[in-house]
Amino acid sequence: MFHRDLGYFFVGITLIYAVSGIILNHKVNGEDPAYKTVSKELQIEKGLKIAELEKYWEKHLAEFPINRIMPNSESYDIYLKGGVGNYHLQTGHLQFETYQKKQWVYFINKLHYNSKKGWTYMADFFAITLIFFALSGMFMVPGKRGIIGRGKWLILLGIILPFLFFL
Repeated sequence: MFHRDLGYFFVGITLIYAVSGIILNHKVNGEDPAYKTVSKELQIEKGLKIAELEKYWEKHLAEFPINRIMPNSESYDIYLKGGVGNYHLQTGHLQFETYQKKQWVYFINKLHYNSKKGWTYMADFFAITLIFFALSGMFMVPGKRGIIGRGKWLILLGIILPFLFFL
């Protein structure tokens, strides 16, 4: 009864951890899956002064707010709210990228990484409960299909398999 009731209680959390784990397992180029990268490349007028670039930006790219433009000898480094870019003075080549938060993925990953304030105690309770599920579940099936039969070999395989990946 205790195994069953705790199992029902933790179904939602188990699903959240499982989905988050799958997302984290499939990172592309090591990028945080909680963010979407938006990249833009444009060819605009050459040799714009900072004020002219800001006016162009307000007219054509206002959805990507600028924090600061820093001049270099041949280009401007552009610092955006949630992104970075560059404008090359001699060619007029403008490129930038922004990082937009995927709210749902961000939330479940914060739980998975245990970086949400106050979540540690719940995460510890969940981990202890998983240990309880594993241990109590081993004795739920009697006979040859249980722990005294093939169950012991499957448990051993389940312990050995992760270690094989370190060899």
